[in-house]
Amino acid sequence: MTNIETQRLVLTPFSSADFSRFVGEMLTDRRVVEFYYSYRDLDDVDQIREKAEADFWDHFEESKTEHNLHIWAAYTAIDGASFVGWCGLLHTDLSDKFGGPELQYMIAGDSHGEGFATELASPVVQHASTEKLAKSITATVDIPNIGSIRVLEKLGFELSGQIEAYGSEEMYLYRKDLT
Repeated sequence: MTNIETQRLVLTPFSSADFSRFVGEMLTDRRVVEFYYSYRDLDDVDQIREKAEADFWDHFEESKTEHNLHIWAAYTAIDGASFVGWCGLLHTDLSDKFGGPELQYMIAGDSHGEGFATELASPVVQHASTEKLAKSITATVDIPNIGSIRVLEKLGFELSGQIEAYGSEEMYLYRKDLT
C-alpha cells in the first residue's frame, strides 16, 4: 500500500503512531465524538485509548489481515504534520449483510467544514474500485449528521434506507456500486 496525494492532503498507511494521534487529538475532542455516543462522556485518556484499541485499532488490523482492506491517515500536504483524520474500508457486521465493505472516516475537529472528508474519502473509494476490492461498498451515517450525508452524496453513494447500527436506530445506510 503506497501513499496517496490529493491537492491538500497526503494519505499514508495508518500506523500505531497515527492511532496515538487519533486517540489524543480526535477522540478527546467533543466535536469529533458528537456522533460516537460511547465516547462522548469519556474524559480519561487511558480509558479512551483502551476502548479505542478494541473499537478501532483491532478492527483496522483485522480488516487488513483478513480482508485486504486498508485505512489511511491524512496529513496536510503543505507541512505533512497536521493530522486531519483517517479514512478506509472496513469489514463490519454490515459487510456480510449488505454485501460489501464499509467506508468509514473521521475528521479532526479543527478540520470540520473544510471539505477534507470528501477529499480524503474520494481516493479511497477510487482505490477500492481500481483494485477491485468489492463490487459495492456501504456507509452508515447518523441521520442528524448532515455534513457526512453531503460527503456520501458527493461521492455518488445512494441512500438505501434507515437501519439500526452501532447502537443507534437513527442511522442511514448508503451504498455505492463499484462495477
